[in-house]
Amino acid sequence: MNSEDTLDEFYAICDFPYAIGAFSDMRRYIRLVNEFLPHGPTQLALRLNARLKRESDPVREGELESELDTINQDAAITLPRLVWGGVLVSIFAAFENGISESFKHWQTSTHYQTEFKKLPRKDFIRSAEQYCKEAVGVELFHNKQLRTPLIELKDFRNSFAHGSGLLTDLAPTLINAINSKQHVGVTLDVIDGKWIANARAAAYYLLSAERTIKQFNDNVLDKCLEYRRALSTNV
Repeated sequence: MNSEDTLDEFYAICDFPYAIGAFSDMRRYIRLVNEFLPHGPTQLALRLNARLKRESDPVREGELESELDTINQDAAITLPRLVWGGVLVSIFAAFENGISESFKHWQTSTHYQTEFKKLPRKDFIRSAEQYCKEAVGVELFHNKQLRTPLIELKDFRNSFAHGSGLLTDLAPTLINAINSKQHVGVTLDVIDGKWIANARAAAYYLLSAERTIKQFNDNVLDKCLEYRRALSTNV
């Protein structure tokens, strides 16, 4: 390879849409949320308890106690459900976008005619796996053990974003995993029939998605470079 070819490949690598930024942002966000989420309700509860000690009106005492119960409920159930459920949705969105951008870059770089689309009656992951096999010539999951966590993450996303977050919204295999606490990602709370995620689950699924997409990006980039090299050889 001559110096000009080397520079061409360097620019090709620089132009590849690695999904690094989104996952770095998510790592920082999970850490911040885990550290600061409990502080808001705790401070509110402290202020309400201080007011209760000074209150002499029985009616007002009852109102403050009811408000304190609501804050405790929010701290234990409502906020974790909303915040960590939203984080899982965001992680899968980052994964989907990273895969889609890689496909788009590969299609443009190789002048492949058929763009990637989610197939009828197939979810994103199965559609991407088929496109990888039939079009790109790589595997979506280089590490087969990472497929299950991404399927689980997809189910959590669908349950939270499109349903009510009920445990029964999830696939039977995932329900069994939660009930038996098969791994750290599914060590969730289940309250009133609804699953509640936490920082451990968010970290587990983020790392699973990040590992998958890093290897996938590398494999797709190799395919783009192979095409460039073949093209330059034939010229």
